Amino acid sequence: MRKRQQLCDNFKKCVQVSEFLSAISNPVRIGIICYLTTGERSVNEIVDKLKISQPTVSLNLFRLYRAGWLSRRRVGKNVYYKIAKDEYREIIEKISDLYLKKIKIEKTL
Repeated sequence: MRKRQQLCDNFKKCVQVSEFLSAISNPVRIGIICYLTTGERSVNEIVDKLKISQPTVSLNLFRLYRAGWLSRRRVGKNVYYKIAKDEYREIIEKISDLYLKKIKIEKTL
């Protein structure tokens, strides 16, 4: 049986993992990526949904794209974004489930 590779078996990998995860450690980016779990959206659709200025949305979309969380395509003047990999969508959905369970537990205390 093959031994599973450790996530951070050297410091360089730890830095890379930190950079990847830090891309979603912002309320605007969390809002964007949660909205994109429902499918591909244009920049304007994201602006309308989140009620945040277009420059702020674009800056944060670029950060998510640069980190590898999102892919994009251009159609005329419109740019459409989606979550780059199904595994990334699953990560966000799992985080959401865990957080909702945490809130439910806290309400019972």
